[in-house]
Amino acid sequence: MYYKDFVVKATALDGLNYFEPFYGNLDIVPDDIKPFYRDCNPVDVELGANGVGIRLCPADKLQELQSEYKYINALFVFATCNGDPIFINDGCVYTCVHGTPDSQHEKKAESFVDYLKSLVD
Repeated sequence: MYYKDFVVKATALDGLNYFEPFYGNLDIVPDDIKPFYRDCNPVDVELGANGVGIRLCPADKLQELQSEYKYINALFVFATCNGDPIFINDGCVYTCVHGTPDSQHEKKAESFVDYLKSLVD
């Protein structure tokens, strides 16, 4: 599975990035990415993309993150970039401007795996 490759690449890019398995409740996580959080929970992970830091949210903070960004009606927020949410809707990854309920959603990738690849390749 690609998730383990992502972990290797992410830790090679920054040795401070830290992943570990998660054994808690993942009910709020979409089924297709539960294996990522179960096996490769991003406990403390920040990756650069075009000069800005993308912070992946650890499993134990996901509920809080969903509440913070509930106004965008996203399926699942899993990361932030300078306060802007990065989220999954209909299988694709998007971002939008934080604090603006009617902001335009910008597609970042066709899938969660494609998005992870874009962060490390």
